[in-house]
Amino acid sequence: MYKMRKILLFFTIISGQIIFASECFSEHLKEAIEQNRQRRGFYASISNNKSKSISNKLIFAEKIAHFYSKGLNKKLRSYREAGIPILCLDFIEMSKSPTYLGKQAPPTLMYNEIDSIGAKDLKKNLKEMLSEDRFHHITDFIEEELSNEIKYGPYNCLFKHVLESLGRTSYLTPYYIEHAKSIGLKSPQKLLKNYLKMNISALSFARYLDKKASSLQEKGIGILCRDVPHIPLRLDYEMELSKY
Repeated sequence: MYKMRKILLFFTIISGQIIFASECFSEHLKEAIEQNRQRRGFYASISNNKSKSISNKLIFAEKIAHFYSKGLNKKLRSYREAGIPILCLDFIEMSKSPTYLGKQAPPTLMYNEIDSIGAKDLKKNLKEMLSEDRFHHITDFIEEELSNEIKYGPYNCLFKHVLESLGRTSYLTPYYIEHAKSIGLKSPQKLLKNYLKMNISALSFARYLDKKASSLQEKGIGILCRDVPHIPLRLDYEMELSKY
């Protein structure tokens, strides 16, 4: 029952993300669904079907999310029409995910031998910084956390992916807010903080799925780790804006 609640929470979080960023995120989700469908059979073939439940949970979440992505959010539309790419610059194309899926040499350490993520304390720290509008502090904090290559090497890849997403949006948030202010639009701060809060909550599901995948990753099967693109935390807003 607890696991089901976490899965449903993740579906709700993803659905909320899409309502906020329906145009950009919808296409991102379509790419993710297609990629995971293509990879599901291969992972099953090299894992004696043990990977199927992991793939299915990801795809199911993405399909539910995509259904809700068809809705438009009026508050966000006004920013988009004004040329502010809120929650568009935040996503990386799925085509940038690693392409080699075959078995690799097993990791040196087993999953239970690496440092614990400490998800509870990590989420607490993130929520505290967010409540104080310390957006760039969140990015700095996540950057330091992800520097632990043992903890975030061949394991905890979905958790890492959500953290990278959090770090990138946190970095962009002050730029979105200032951009809106400069052209006389209502601040998108509340919208963005709600989005970041939901991403922090999504870390629980990511942790759950990473644990399920760890027994396969210990055997050199890179499910999850090779299914998400790296998300750079920082970018030149003005330069990226010129491409939007």
